[in-house]
Amino acid sequence: MDNQKISPRQFMFLVILFSVGSSILIVPTPLTANAKQDAWLSIIISIAAGLLLVMLYNHMATLMKGQTFVQATIAVYGKWFGRILLFFYLSFLYILASLVLRNIGDFMTTQIIPETPLQFTHILFLIVVIWGAYLGLEAIGRSSEMFVPWVVLLVFFFTITLSPQIKMENLQPVLSNGILPVLNTSTFVIGTPLLEMVTFLMIIPYVKDGKTKKKAWLLGTFLGGAVLTLITLLCILILGSDLTALNTYPSYKLAQKINIAGFLEGLEIMVAIIWMITIFFKMVILYYSTTVGIAQFLTMEDHRPLLLPLGMGMVVLSIIAYPDVAYFETFINETWFPYAITHGLIIPLIVWAGLLIKSKNQTKLQHDRS
Repeated sequence: MDNQKISPRQFMFLVILFSVGSSILIVPTPLTANAKQDAWLSIIISIAAGLLLVMLYNHMATLMKGQTFVQATIAVYGKWFGRILLFFYLSFLYILASLVLRNIGDFMTTQIIPETPLQFTHILFLIVVIWGAYLGLEAIGRSSEMFVPWVVLLVFFFTITLSPQIKMENLQPVLSNGILPVLNTSTFVIGTPLLEMVTFLMIIPYVKDGKTKKKAWLLGTFLGGAVLTLITLLCILILGSDLTALNTYPSYKLAQKINIAGFLEGLEIMVAIIWMITIFFKMVILYYSTTVGIAQFLTMEDHRPLLLPLGMGMVVLSIIAYPDVAYFETFINETWFPYAITHGLIIPLIVWAGLLIKSKNQTKLQHDRS
């Protein structure tokens, strides 16, 4: 595991793909339901908060000195209390991976292949994810370099072909209900995907070049947020805030409106490819981080024996995690943000405080010896 290395550029691409991930499907609906035509402002506020969060993670990465979050937590808080903290952290990653798997399953079975049973969609998608996690971080990083240009091209094509249908009046009136709904709604994007980026504390030790990788994380977060802002803006500008709030997958509804010269239609499957690529990378990053974390938690030398059994458990968990889409929307609106902030901010802050104290004690000890 420790021999796997990726470049800062590959790391930045992984951050972008992770940020866009399933968020491109599920974020516009709750945002517009609460902030109406000002939903895009909520994302901009969220990105600012996300960049501060990434700065904290970067400082933690410096203090961890080449260790993963799991290794650093055990080193600071010992085998017992450290493992209690890690139990919650690793459970969060595993549950999150299951929810992302359910996102892609629901999307495929409601929009593209409605007659296919949900569990078969999950199994087929997870086979590819397990294979990616088996090949390791280098393979994941290299494949991100191959797919990011295609994602950029498809997003560009998506924007250009829909631009004639843009209605600027859909953005008016700006801040009609004041700033409070915009601030309250920003928690959706902070919860998904920004707090979820605590996952990368399992990956950043394997990124080459210490200074550049911190900039890569910040830039990746900013660019991923910019894509989410663009997609949400397009949904509001073309569909309007009311129709966006009513659709489960408004960005896919948007893709169905692509019409080039009155004859080139039905191109929504091309846009669905973007989502499948980004969701695959989010899944494989989560799955790789979870299996490596559990392997280090159990002091195993290799994470690969865990891939298949954890995958089988994930298929079951993704089915029972929430019974239907209505339950999922309630879960996202009411439960996810407190859950994500506990594992994406509070637990990292506890570990960060321990790392800080340990670092100061080591510095003081060296100073006393000299």
